[in-house]
Amino acid sequence: MANDRLQHSDGMLLLQKKRALLRRWDVLAQQQLALSHLDDALPLLEEKEDCLEDLQRIDSLLNDWDQSFPTKLDEILEPQGLQRLLEKISRAEQEFARRVAQERNVTITEIKTLLQQLSYGAVKSNRPQPRRRKTIF
Repeated sequence: MANDRLQHSDGMLLLQKKRALLRRWDVLAQQQLALSHLDDALPLLEEKEDCLEDLQRIDSLLNDWDQSFPTKLDEILEPQGLQRLLEKISRAEQEFARRVAQERNVTITEIKTLLQQLSYGAVKSNRPQPRRRKTIF
């Protein structure tokens, strides 16, 4: 792929690169699930975004290659293995999305509780305080 024209041998290299990127995405997705705090997920999300951009470029090149060379590379490179990898990534991403939604719901509940406490405190502080009476013995 040194020049702008795709060669027949480039197809295999593109598929290998795609598989390597998908494996990297899988590792990142598993690391993301292992995080104890979602705040630590930002670097992983940024790396996954870079990985996605690379995958999109590879897919575009693979589409160009498929138009030039009718060979079915998917049949050569074990499509079931690639499919299993994609399913594993999908499960990890869905689990992370569920975890983020759960964390969001917990945060919303905490905010509502705090707002209720604040409004109760504001109402309570606006009440007139009873006057102390002097008692004479």
